[in-house]
Amino acid sequence: MKKRIGVKLGVTFAVLVSFLFASPTQHYQVEAAKSKTEKTVKINRTANKKVIVTVKKYVDGDTTRFKLKNGKTVTAKYLLIKAPELKKENPYAQEAKDRTKEILKNAEKIQIEYDKDAKRDSKKRELVYVWADGKLVQETLADEGLAVARSTKGKNTKYLDKIKKAEEKAKEQSRNIWAIENYAQAGKGYNQTAADEYKKAQAEAKAAKKAEEERLKKEQEAKEAEEKRAAEQAEAARKAEEKRLAEEAEAAKKAEEERIAQEAAAQQAAAAQAQAEAEAQAQQQAQAAEAAQGQTVYVTPTGSKYHTHKCGNGTYTPATLEEAQNRGLTACAKCY
Repeated sequence: MKKRIGVKLGVTFAVLVSFLFASPTQHYQVEAAKSKTEKTVKINRTANKKVIVTVKKYVDGDTTRFKLKNGKTVTAKYLLIKAPELKKENPYAQEAKDRTKEILKNAEKIQIEYDKDAKRDSKKRELVYVWADGKLVQETLADEGLAVARSTKGKNTKYLDKIKKAEEKAKEQSRNIWAIENYAQAGKGYNQTAADEYKKAQAEAKAAKKAEEERLKKEQEAKEAEEKRAAEQAEAARKAEEKRLAEEAEAAKKAEEERIAQEAAAQQAAAAQAQAEAEAQAQQQAQAAEAAQGQTVYVTPTGSKYHTHKCGNGTYTPATLEEAQNRGLTACAKCY
């Protein structure tokens, strides 16, 4: 027993040393040696016994790499279901993988269980039922329309009725894979022609949607450009109107200032003229007064005029011109 353990440790050590210092070509040899070493680790494939595992890698909707407690890593193919082909990018293939990942990632305890018949398929994958916190993952995927029940000729049928019942429910409600005409084939798998037609239709719909989005985008851009142009025109018109009003106000202001200046000039001219006239009148009066000094005129006792001579009947009294003017008498029209 000790000798066997020593051999295993020696092989493992050799593999690790080779991996650290090997060339790229040698890496393949190391992997082969590692696989050979792993094969020496026994796997308990007892039927109807649940074994706790942890996830190593999510492959697709119905395939997962698990790690056993003894360190062995196995690729498990889920019994009695078939999820859409992820490699072919078939409808709901990615959704099935994402859902499986979600279920297992959120589970506190994951278990695998073998059935009575074949334990591995032709690709050396472990054929197991997968449990997440006590819930059969195959049943969940079938119930949600993310996998079809897959019939078998062997004895691996322990949960077939449960899975088929879930599948029937999903089919009746046209969930996911069952919503695509002729795509899911109960008990068989999937119609690739229907899958290709669906993908083509989806691609065309996506292209049409993109084209429509582009059209709407261009319309929106044109609308925004038109609104911007209209706003710019409105702003230009507003500024032009403001400029016009400002110019009119300035012109009106200047006209008013000119009118006021003209009125002031006219008033000044009128005042100057009045002053000149007053000065002329005063000069005339002064001259008249000067001329009137010593000049003799004749005034009747009851008359209101003064005369240069006795131009009519009556008694005339001589007086100076200044005295007659001071009395308010006016010149006789006949004498002057």
